[in-house]
Amino acid sequence: MSSPSGRAQRTLCWLLALGSLLWWLPVATGDEPPVLFPASELQSAPSSEGRLVRSLLGVESGRLDEALREAAELIEDQPDFKLAHLIYGDVLTALAGRPTRFAHAAPAGVASGMRSEARARLRGYLEAPPVGAVPDQLLRLPADVEQVILIDLEAFRLYVLAHEDGGLSRVGDYYASIGMGGTDKRREGDEKTPVGVYTVTAYLPDERLADLYGIGAFPISYPNNWDLFQGRTGSGIWIHGTEWSTYSRPPLSSRGCVTLANEHFVDLRRRVEVGKTPVVVAREIRWVMPGEVEERRLELLAAVEQWRQDWESLDTDRYLRHYAEDFRSADMEREEFFAHKRRVNSQKRFIRVELGEVGAYEYPGEDDLFMVEFRQVYDSSNYSSLDTKQQFWRRQADGWEIVHEGNVD
Repeated sequence: MSSPSGRAQRTLCWLLALGSLLWWLPVATGDEPPVLFPASELQSAPSSEGRLVRSLLGVESGRLDEALREAAELIEDQPDFKLAHLIYGDVLTALAGRPTRFAHAAPAGVASGMRSEARARLRGYLEAPPVGAVPDQLLRLPADVEQVILIDLEAFRLYVLAHEDGGLSRVGDYYASIGMGGTDKRREGDEKTPVGVYTVTAYLPDERLADLYGIGAFPISYPNNWDLFQGRTGSGIWIHGTEWSTYSRPPLSSRGCVTLANEHFVDLRRRVEVGKTPVVVAREIRWVMPGEVEERRLELLAAVEQWRQDWESLDTDRYLRHYAEDFRSADMEREEFFAHKRRVNSQKRFIRVELGEVGAYEYPGEDDLFMVEFRQVYDSSNYSSLDTKQQFWRRQADGWEIVHEGNVD
């Protein structure tokens, strides 16, 4: 798992050690305040967030005039950015030589939300993924899928990776709000954001939505097969914009959805293919170099290929050995599933199975669980079908086994 540089980690500890609302101002000691990032490292940031962070860093280093200019330019561009207004007011107070308190004019609850948002945005630069790194959870992106969305719930970030130059490149990086109940959705109404692997299922433009959803929304496929297998309930989990009266929300502010600033949702909209773009939602996205996922990827895909070959062999015992003791399909317990497969296979003279557009993921929030999704072309002596299937594989000390599988509607 990747970690911040020593400098960034020390600075993060410095920031979080301050318990008051003054957390983002320089420490009143004889030590020179730490420098978080050279300005050049912020130039690739989305313009509004880049200016916000540069303003915070200006205060941190005592360059109050620069901090005020950045905040003022940000307010001019985004007059509804409430956090920018509060920072601007505090910088003015500091320049006047009076004691300053972050969000001094805001109610306590609002101030807490703004402070959390500022921390989350700054953390996005303190712990930015290394150049060339890929998510540890992403083992294989289907060849016909151009982009993947990754949501780091603890960091309040949404990333977009795209196929470029034979690999995956990070082409989007945005602050995001999540459910006010936190993570790991279990039931309807818990106001939590789910953890798992999903797909964008639709696009809803703003004219079809209430103001709450801003400029648009992407519903995702919660609950998926694994959620249903686990007995999780609820629906209506979307990635959407922000109401028009404000630029952004505090980190924990939705009823379970993932919320972006409207300008960032517009950027995301250009990259999403409805029905194809995967959405990996994890408590933490672990960033590693591409070679570090290769061994698990090859092992998992080899297990899937052996399962396919054993199915074609018509040796039903060998085929069924791939299924775990606690396996259950979408609609059958293990014993019923086994009896069904023995009955069906006994009537076949041949079976041919082709797998295409294979995606593979280490499943977020679970230990040694992996999801494989593929297009399955099945042909036999008396029946043929074309389906999209999901399988959930568990890695054991002595090999791999399927704990659940089902078709995708």
